[in-house]
Amino acid sequence: MTHTKPSRLAGLLTGAAMLALALPATAEEHKTTVQKTYAGALEFQGQSITKDTAQFLHRRILEQRATQLVTWAMPMMNFETLYPALLSNMKTSNGMDFTEDDIFFGLYDGYNGVYPFMTANVTTPYTIALSDLSKTGPIVLDLPPGAIYGVIDNAWMQPIHEIDGTPGKLLMVGPGQDYPKDFDGKIVQSDTFRVTYFYRALGTGDEATALRTAVKAYKLSEAGTPPETTFVKYTPKPGDNIELNTQPRDMRFWELVNTYVQRESMADRDRFFYGWLKDLGIEKGKPFAPSDAQKEILQSALDVGMAMSQAISFNKTREMFPTSLYGDSSRFEDAMAGMDPKIDLETYSMFNERASYGFEATTTSAGMVSRTPGEGSAYLGSYYDVDGNALMGGKNYTLNVGPNPPAANFWSVTVYDIKNRLIIRNEQQRSDRSSRSEGLISNDDGSVDLYFGPQAPEGKEINWVQTNEGESFFVYLRLYGPEQGYFDQTFPMTPIKKID
Repeated sequence: MTHTKPSRLAGLLTGAAMLALALPATAEEHKTTVQKTYAGALEFQGQSITKDTAQFLHRRILEQRATQLVTWAMPMMNFETLYPALLSNMKTSNGMDFTEDDIFFGLYDGYNGVYPFMTANVTTPYTIALSDLSKTGPIVLDLPPGAIYGVIDNAWMQPIHEIDGTPGKLLMVGPGQDYPKDFDGKIVQSDTFRVTYFYRALGTGDEATALRTAVKAYKLSEAGTPPETTFVKYTPKPGDNIELNTQPRDMRFWELVNTYVQRESMADRDRFFYGWLKDLGIEKGKPFAPSDAQKEILQSALDVGMAMSQAISFNKTREMFPTSLYGDSSRFEDAMAGMDPKIDLETYSMFNERASYGFEATTTSAGMVSRTPGEGSAYLGSYYDVDGNALMGGKNYTLNVGPNPPAANFWSVTVYDIKNRLIIRNEQQRSDRSSRSEGLISNDDGSVDLYFGPQAPEGKEINWVQTNEGESFFVYLRLYGPEQGYFDQTFPMTPIKKID
């Protein structure tokens, strides 16, 4: 009997404790604290994020990953837009109904002929072919003797073979494709099925004209009796619907990414990116049918990703691109962004450089980054005036090109629109001025003043390129056969200046 009361007391205490556990937590126990971050305000209860914050961060994860996927896809997107553009434009301008099973070269010349291509050069003609080896099988490219220079790029704009004037046969082979081991020529193994091959026949006159169409290309399966190689001059007519080689800014962007993923094998360097794509509805072997929520995320990420790509491309910094700024105050930048076209280096794969160049230009080759004086070419871009303001088509500007530019062959300055990175369209139908421009006016010291604006300065029309109200623009200075003054930056480049 002496233990009855304590036992009852213990029972009462235990019951009270259980009742306390069952009671709602106090406001103090669930007090919410806020941490301010670059992503926004994050709410915590103790050290645990709230359910609402977790949901917010899940969306941010997808948005951030999709945004970085935009910059990742930049160079590949160029060729994904280029191929359908080539097929469509040839059909529109010439009635040539080519398919992905056909092999043909397009001949692209002059102001209208090169317009569809990002940052194309008006002064030299292009001969371009693009093939899908999964449709055609391996392709033989037979190069004649003569000054033919160009490149074969894979689907990421990486050079897989330089066309350097050496005659002979090349066999372009796609991933996993069989080919005769005794082929009488060089095997060019591509890690993607899509390949772009283009060249320029250097020189002038009838010899260069004949050389331009002397290359032969045909399917390996037709090597016994090769058909005549097809060359078609692109001749757009007024009113033609012209397909452009520029990245779309709507869901077509992601549809093209999906097309690439379904067609090509995955590179090892991209495994994590493919994991991100999977979370956004793009997965090899499965249809791309994004939900409304995924579409919203993909579109908003594309908007930001394109702006980020422009920031990377048009606002290079020494921190991101140590060798890209020309001088201290010229506001000219290396358009190649110090890129090694191989991309995959021994200790890392270039990302910033690839995204930068891919935003504004198409195709790469070793000649475009040659460091040998007098060889290859160099590209300097300027996107803002001396005060750091955008170059606006409704204003007037001048650029002084100093005497004796370091170019063994010639120099040119070309104006492009910012929106699509294409040669500017104007009533004048002229987008560039160069050392080859007839009648170009020089100053007493040999320098040349060029003018950009809606109206030509009186008496300087020959040195002027017309710009358009409401359109911002940028310029490229090209040096063909860049000399030492370019490489060591002793040639003075001055900023573009507004003159009204």
